[in-house]
Amino acid sequence: MYNGSPSKIVCSAMPLGWQSGTDLTANISLIDDAADMRRSWNGRIRNFADPAFRLYRVELSSGDGEYMTPALTRLMPGDEFEIVIDADFEDFIPAGGTVRSLIRGPHPGSVRVKDLGWADAPFSTAGRVVTLSSAAATPVRISYRPVLHVAVTEPVKWTERASDRKVSWSLVTEEVGSDG
Repeated sequence: MYNGSPSKIVCSAMPLGWQSGTDLTANISLIDDAADMRRSWNGRIRNFADPAFRLYRVELSSGDGEYMTPALTRLMPGDEFEIVIDADFEDFIPAGGTVRSLIRGPHPGSVRVKDLGWADAPFSTAGRVVTLSSAAATPVRISYRPVLHVAVTEPVKWTERASDRKVSWSLVTEEVGSDG
């Protein structure tokens, strides 16, 4: 979070500040290559995409409450950076379980674990692994803000209307994936 911005987005490549980050939307989806859906000879649907393509697309866009754009002019297609979006990824540990490996690394301090009654469940974290203090009596829900390594995939867009100082902007990124 940056001084003067109500947004919890953490991104040194796009610092949010005074009058920016006031009305943002994060649209999160799997990248198109995450699905290569085909039917087998007997009609059963299967995903033939390589599991390495289970990556996310994140589009950040402003709403009516934005008054200034963040510093976007240096972000070009292909630029890579880490971002923590202001949106939770959700997971769970089933009843009787004690451990879950999260699909992305959590931003420090963002992990929350709740039981079905929304009471805090005692836990510890080590990297992407969440461990309960004791076996879950009922399923527990894990919420966290992931750290995503992304690249800009479309040119940044912004519009400024001088008469009433209204702006709109969008930034489209996709997770980079691994090299090996």
